[in-house]
Amino acid sequence: MSASYPTKLFLAARSGNICALPDCRTSLTSVGNEAEHAVIGEAAHIYGENPGTDKKKPSARFRENMTELERNHYNNLIYLCPTCHTKIDKQEADFPAEILFKFKEEHEAWVEERLDICMSDVSFAELEIAAKAIATGNHSVNGDFVVIPPKEKLNKNNLGNIPRSYIALGLSRSSEVRRFLAQMSLLDGEYPIRLKDGFKHKYSELKTQMNGDELFMAMVVFSQKGFTDFTQQAASVALLSHLFHLCEVFEK
Repeated sequence: MSASYPTKLFLAARSGNICALPDCRTSLTSVGNEAEHAVIGEAAHIYGENPGTDKKKPSARFRENMTELERNHYNNLIYLCPTCHTKIDKQEADFPAEILFKFKEEHEAWVEERLDICMSDVSFAELEIAAKAIATGNHSVNGDFVVIPPKEKLNKNNLGNIPRSYIALGLSRSSEVRRFLAQMSLLDGEYPIRLKDGFKHKYSELKTQMNGDELFMAMVVFSQKGFTDFTQQAASVALLSHLFHLCEVFEK
């Protein structure tokens, strides 16, 4: 058993798709020429996953008293580049669990702080880039924009503190998103609908595999499309939050 796909997506989103070791912080998106972007980060276990055998040593920092669920839980994972993942396991003495938990906590706080700071810089240009790949897709899911009371919709979708903080952050740029959608609709009246349907198409696909916080954070990963720039990541969160609040993306 290893960490689940939803857990890995949640971890990647919280880590800003950046290696969590402070002396690395490498972007974990590989941008292709013809191919789509690829995420190359790894969900590394802090307390190791495997007990070992007669011929093989246990994983680094392995603890016998942990359950499989605990070992593969988000709380026991840190998001790293392949090189740093290898380093923390092969140089276990330099990377005790306490240090890795500290790195993880500080890194995720740093990512959240950068998104908060950069959100104020989100403009038409960033929103256009964030929306382009989604709004130009050939999606078949349709529906009307419907305003849902925020608290009711948050509860309906079983969202905890982390998604709520992302939504609150993203909604701080709602006026900019509204202006963007209004301008784009003057050029193409169907643009806002295609954008919404692009999000809803992905949501319909993901909700068969996950729900709640993991589903929302998977949508964050989808909306960010591998962006490495924090202002661009913030623009994606602003779009997702706006559509969460003002149309039928997510359960209503």
